[in-house]
Amino acid sequence: MNNNVIKKLFALLLSTLLIIPFHSLAFAENITFPYYMDEITANAAIVLDANSSFVLYEKDPDRKCYPASLTKIMTFIIVMENTNGNLDDMVNFSYNSVTKDIDKNSTTIGASAGDQLSIKDCLYSLLLPSANDVANALAEHVAGSINDFALLMNERAKSIGCTNTNFVNPSGLHNDNQWTTANDMAKIIQYAMTYPMFSQISSSVSYRHGPIRRYRNPENSNNLVLNTNSIMVPGSGFYYNGITSGKTGYTSLAGYNIAASATKHGMDLICVVLGCKSEKIRYNETKLLFDFYFDNYISPQIKDIDARFSSNIGTISINDVDLIDTLNITCNENAHITLPNDANIKDVTSTINYKVEDQYNKYAIGTINYFYGGYLVGKCSLEGRNTETQESIWTANLDLSSSPNQNENSVTSNKIQNPELQQKALLFINSNGRIQVSSTLITLIIICIIMFIVIVVSIFLYTRVLTNSNIPMNKIIFRIKRFFRR
Repeated sequence: MNNNVIKKLFALLLSTLLIIPFHSLAFAENITFPYYMDEITANAAIVLDANSSFVLYEKDPDRKCYPASLTKIMTFIIVMENTNGNLDDMVNFSYNSVTKDIDKNSTTIGASAGDQLSIKDCLYSLLLPSANDVANALAEHVAGSINDFALLMNERAKSIGCTNTNFVNPSGLHNDNQWTTANDMAKIIQYAMTYPMFSQISSSVSYRHGPIRRYRNPENSNNLVLNTNSIMVPGSGFYYNGITSGKTGYTSLAGYNIAASATKHGMDLICVVLGCKSEKIRYNETKLLFDFYFDNYISPQIKDIDARFSSNIGTISINDVDLIDTLNITCNENAHITLPNDANIKDVTSTINYKVEDQYNKYAIGTINYFYGGYLVGKCSLEGRNTETQESIWTANLDLSSSPNQNENSVTSNKIQNPELQQKALLFINSNGRIQVSSTLITLIIICIIMFIVIVVSIFLYTRVLTNSNIPMNKIIFRIKRFFRR
């Protein structure tokens, strides 16, 4: 049986299982979200739940702004994705990397042409003191040139959903053609947070990198880099309890920027503030936004509030042939929804569709959307697994032959690796040793049923003609032949 037939069977089965909705599909009335706060003076800002991606606050979220050193968050991402985790590999500092667009007022670690540091040393130096010579060196190490590295940055930005972002350098030093938005920067830091290394580095207070020519003594204090993001540093006066990651940026044209994440009460928030007039305002408005939404909203896991998907579905059979083993239908356990802390769970509604939005989740068979007050407050992948083997329900009864050239990122659960053999066989034994009906046999059965119906109808019409008419037999036969010709 081909993949589409299996999906149709499951759609029918799940429709019966989920016919009783989470709650009645009618949006609650008189419910609003406080999307604006007069206290925020930044040019643009946004707050979202990092787990549900629900936007809690926005001020000109699509306004183009200069990112300044927030650019280095994307630089970190590209380096992590293109070095295969080999953080001990050495990065060479070329003459171009320590001189291009770098003036005496630009932040650096003081590297000279010919210096070498490990990728790990460079990443700490990139995010903590925001060293621009390091950003250039990493770009050349990964892509060969700063221009080619910028191409990688823009490709990745588009792939994670950024629609108003353009990078021309890895450092964030001013360029009229380098811009982003609060909305896009929130997506970038949300993506960076999928790398534990980002939180580990950006939340560190200090780090000692290897010696360089200018400071050959490993213990030289100039080889110790400090975190210049005061919201991360206890005792700084701007420290925020619960902060987990972040990066600041400043140029005279960009103003004071910050992108940060924090965790409280099981809720992970992302806050981006762009174009503040001072460092103090940048931190105070970030803390104000964090405090308000931590105090007034919750982010429960969907599995804790919607238990419909914890029950098993029995075996599907055709003519006593078991097609699918017992299944467990669940919602992705890491999925959250965002609600006001005084929300009544009965006001949450949901819809289910069988479009797989998470293409990298091999267990996904659909998507559940959750609504509150008319707002989409969260979604999760609907997952189906064989309860005995924990394999995907789409692949449990397909003969998936391994392919040495298969892309690791492809969704194998939606692909039949040997379709020609399955098309030729009417019945075959799958990888689990079970009998499986092919789509060809099902088509033949359907054709036979149609032919049987046609024959029965023809006989019925034939007998009626014989019993209710004085028409000569040769004319009767002629009419029957003409009927079949039609």
